[in-house]
Amino acid sequence: MMHACIHSIGCANPTQRLTREQWIEMASSIAPKSLDRAVIARLAERSGIDGRWCASAQQVGEPAFFQAGQDGQGPTTAQRMQLWASAARQMSMEACSQAIDRAKISGRTITHVVTASCTGFDAPGLDAWLIENLSLSAECRRINVGFMGCHAAVNALAIARDTTLANPDAVVLVCCAEVSSAHLHYGVRLDQLIANTLFSDGSAAVIVARGDPSVLPYIAGTHSIMIPNSAGEMAWRIGDNGFEMTLGARVPEILEARVGEWVRRALANYSHTVEDIQGWAIHPGGPRVIEAVIASLSIPHESGDASRRILRDFGNMSSATLLFILRELLDHNVARPWVGLAFGPGLAGEMLVVG
Repeated sequence: MMHACIHSIGCANPTQRLTREQWIEMASSIAPKSLDRAVIARLAERSGIDGRWCASAQQVGEPAFFQAGQDGQGPTTAQRMQLWASAARQMSMEACSQAIDRAKISGRTITHVVTASCTGFDAPGLDAWLIENLSLSAECRRINVGFMGCHAAVNALAIARDTTLANPDAVVLVCCAEVSSAHLHYGVRLDQLIANTLFSDGSAAVIVARGDPSVLPYIAGTHSIMIPNSAGEMAWRIGDNGFEMTLGARVPEILEARVGEWVRRALANYSHTVEDIQGWAIHPGGPRVIEAVIASLSIPHESGDASRRILRDFGNMSSATLLFILRELLDHNVARPWVGLAFGPGLAGEMLVVG
């Protein structure tokens, strides 16, 4: 039996990296005067993030993208989309090139391109740009997973799996590209200040094709859940001055109550229990999200170590983050099976099982 295997993962970020102290300085510079700057510092200290890459950070000799006194709103949505397009292309080119090189394939063999982003839109989109600039075949099939949030990597990998199993010669390039820093908020709402603090920029790419499951990790399956009575806890909407995040304080509580039962039920389809899973890729929506999922699953604290490392070093890069964690598991030769879990507006959960 053939499987949809993960042949490689490539990861990339913008050129501008901020330490925690630099981030606090940047966030403080655009916050309303009425906001106590100590709030920004406390949120940063509790975030679990030591550093992040930030496409909107000011470069030497260039005017700042975000400036104080811009009517309390900041750049328009159109201006933020220009930043997204520029940074997403730069990062995705690097991530995809890495993935192609690591897989030891020619770009001309790629048959399908699946892109995912919830932080920007363009047409012709990132998929078309990658085909042209990576010199892929002009006959590549294209699919875009748009505006699904932090779990979109699982949705994209589900498409890649189905495509590969249905087409023996398919070679699928999956690319997630997120420029969350294009959407920094100027207000004093706590949930938006938390969103400012947690989200960062990154891109990750995966090559999925048939292969030998004794050598390569393979996508055994994916599972979805819409958690009832939770739609108001997380939302992501397009406003006149960027995309606007609503983030409820009950998200960790809801996840702790619901995730364990769902995951156990899904794993039973593979004759697995939670105890069988050797590697966990838990999307780090924040430290409390990681801890809530671990508590719900009753798994050891160290099961979240890979997620904590990525959060610490990169921040929450929305859909790209899960692929960064999977590469961490891959590069450290963590035994399989693995489970990836991510959550987004809805409140929706997506689960990836890797054999």
